[in-house]
Amino acid sequence: MEDRPIFTQETAEPLGVSPPKAVDSFLIEIQAYCAIIACLLISLWTGRKPTLRTYEMICLYFGGWATLEELIEHIQRLKPASA
Repeated sequence: MEDRPIFTQETAEPLGVSPPKAVDSFLIEIQAYCAIIACLLISLWTGRKPTLRTYEMICLYFGGWATLEELIEHIQRLKPASA
């Protein structure tokens, strides 16, 4: 099996970022898996489709910049996850 990097130009363009030039591919792979796990947890916790804004709101809540009421209000405005 060929060892191919996960984060390439094809995967970076839809995200609106450029792939790093001299970063260990193992670290990028760990970041990609962490992002997948975070999306799954957000989906399980909220029952809604995870978005970048939801991730930001959760970070703001954990950082003390947003209240629980603001986080709940944001989650209630999200579209339900499709089955």
